[in-house]
Amino acid sequence: MSNENPKTPTPAKTATAASKPAPGSAPVPASASVPGKPTPPALPGKVAPLFRKVDWLTFLVTFAGVMIGYFLTMAPELTLEDSGELATGSFYAGIPHPPGYPVWTIYTWLWTVLVPIKNIAWRVALGEAVGGALACGLLGLLVSRGSSLLMEGIEELKAMAGKWESGICLCSGFVAGMLLGYNGFMWSQSVIVEVYAFSVASFMIVLLCLLRWIYAPHQRRYLYWALFFHGISFTNHQTLIVAAMGLEVAIAAANYRMGRYLFLGNSIIYLAGLILKSKGMIGTLDQNPAVFTIFNVVGMASILTYFWFCYLSKETFPEFCLDAALTATFVLAATGIGNSAFFYILALAAAGAVVKFGYDTRKLGLEWIVVMNLGFFWIAGALFYFYMPLAGMTNPLWNGATRAPSKVSFTPLPAANTKRPIPATSSVIRGLFSRS
Repeated sequence: MSNENPKTPTPAKTATAASKPAPGSAPVPASASVPGKPTPPALPGKVAPLFRKVDWLTFLVTFAGVMIGYFLTMAPELTLEDSGELATGSFYAGIPHPPGYPVWTIYTWLWTVLVPIKNIAWRVALGEAVGGALACGLLGLLVSRGSSLLMEGIEELKAMAGKWESGICLCSGFVAGMLLGYNGFMWSQSVIVEVYAFSVASFMIVLLCLLRWIYAPHQRRYLYWALFFHGISFTNHQTLIVAAMGLEVAIAAANYRMGRYLFLGNSIIYLAGLILKSKGMIGTLDQNPAVFTIFNVVGMASILTYFWFCYLSKETFPEFCLDAALTATFVLAATGIGNSAFFYILALAAAGAVVKFGYDTRKLGLEWIVVMNLGFFWIAGALFYFYMPLAGMTNPLWNGATRAPSKVSFTPLPAANTKRPIPATSSVIRGLFSRS
């Protein structure tokens, strides 16, 4: 059985459908099917690039159009709200207020080091402006390519090619990027010292990787990259965790079997979370009724969706046994915390059943292993949070993780020619960028 969703056409099938010759005529080469549109070869290991020259042109034009406006309207100094605290945290590569924003801190710290002009707040804002313009450019890239794919799916527009199609893609991508860039909130947060624009840019990279995987599902490295960058997006702003459900739905729509295991993973997390909550180990669920309600809604919906995808993917009995063994392994392990070691023995037995049924069903597909790998890649991106204890050990002048808001005193930014501590978290970066 193929790992692909039978209802989802591969790039090769999609591209060659338009080049199917009429009865009695000579066959037409796949490369000559539709002028101006990429046609992936039939070989599974070689796929034509998803993004065309016009798509990258859209990216550059949109990025430039947004960046020029941001540069001309940037705040020349510190502004209100968190501007002073974040700029100081960037300057000393410290820890801003919770949740810490480790990747943003490293990113903006590089701007304070590499840009030799003007004050520190302006340099950090410049880095944020570049992040915002990059987000808009990536959106233009996505919309440009998506417009072409949309036209390929409309019968009346299939024959459109060449300059007309390129013009429509360029225009639609540029307009989408400009609408995002000059939206009141996006603009206001991209020209000052803030974290939001960079967070949007990191999430746009997630969408790019996801679209690239959907274009060629056998190239799973792009799916792994998507989950890795989503983990990084989580460190930039934790509210982006809610986008995980949307990513799962997109993956499930492209591959029913993988979607089944994604929602099985959600169900396992939900059941294990309830057990840990009963032991008082997840304080967030106890202290915040709204979060606990959302947790229950998502968990129950995931269980129901799992059974729905069992039907859609025509799950066999050995596969269902594999799913049950996976669930039992993690649920029993969570139950064993603080209880008898007997639960751990049962968890080991369930893990043995996972190996057994996984081997028996290996020819039906290994999507369950792929989904576990996705979890590991997401965790790898989120591990950037370990920067915070490492930075805290250097005793930076701004450490928002250990100071209560009422005790925080204003620490003025030193002049540009004043020596400052370079973070000890990376000796390589210290050697490259240390300066007076």
